[in-house]
Amino acid sequence: MPSDGLMWIPVTLGATVAQVVRTSRQHELRTYLTPLGAAYVRFLFAWPLALLLVGATWILSPQQVELPITFALWATFAAVVQITGTVLLLKAFRARDFAIGTVYSKAEVILVAGGSALFLGESLQPLGWFGAGVVLLGVVLLAATSGLGVALRRWGDPAAWYGIAAGFFFALSAIGIRGASTSLSEGSVWHRTCITLLALLTAQTLLHGLALTVTNRHQLITIWRHRQMCFQVGLLGFVGTTGWIAAMTLATAAKVRTLGQLEIVVAFFISLVRFKEQHHFRDYLGSVLVLSGILLVVGLG
Repeated sequence: MPSDGLMWIPVTLGATVAQVVRTSRQHELRTYLTPLGAAYVRFLFAWPLALLLVGATWILSPQQVELPITFALWATFAAVVQITGTVLLLKAFRARDFAIGTVYSKAEVILVAGGSALFLGESLQPLGWFGAGVVLLGVVLLAATSGLGVALRRWGDPAAWYGIAAGFFFALSAIGIRGASTSLSEGSVWHRTCITLLALLTAQTLLHGLALTVTNRHQLITIWRHRQMCFQVGLLGFVGTTGWIAAMTLATAAKVRTLGQLEIVVAFFISLVRFKEQHHFRDYLGSVLVLSGILLVVGLG
């Protein structure tokens, strides 16, 4: 079993797997739903699961946890920017250039590190900053399926701008979640995770639902018609978000989100081993860079 100081690593890896599967399933919903509607599914179906989790936790192990105003502010902030990031990422999918959008969204790695240092006072060590930059370069090499030069030349494409914006808001979301969970001075890591999870999903369900009701209430009917697939997305979102919050309660947002970039390396090796797909030298180099950078951030950051 990992020690408490390293527990965030397997938790982050579990959240990463859940996120990869959830994103792919959410991507399939674009056939029926707008980006705003598809993004709402993630929160709507996860919220009752969070409510059940909190109820079960306090029945089995009751603890008193004081909720300061800073917690409410951080949680609301994280909820709003995560909604925005999810919608923008789905818009990048709809721009019909998933790879280009993905490349630019990965600026999140550096943005989280910088934002954590600025707003939370949690700066990486010099080698950690270097490692985050190495991870960013490796991820870009892997994601730029048409070549890095093509990706850079297409910085003005809608998919690129949606990707940049999504990465920015996801970075703010990670900082907000870390800020919310660490503002709770009482309770175990698990209890603080559960409270942060419920607060986040409650705000997202209410705010996003209100926006959807005002702008396109027919999407709510469509969501109900496809509730079985939508529930799968919500379940995966619930598992992933719980993992991210738990990991960010245990470790800094910069370290957690950097390790989370392992998802693109896993996808690469699956395509290589299982599907026997051919890859360029750039892909192997990108994988080595991501793994090396993660080791620097996790071990020396």
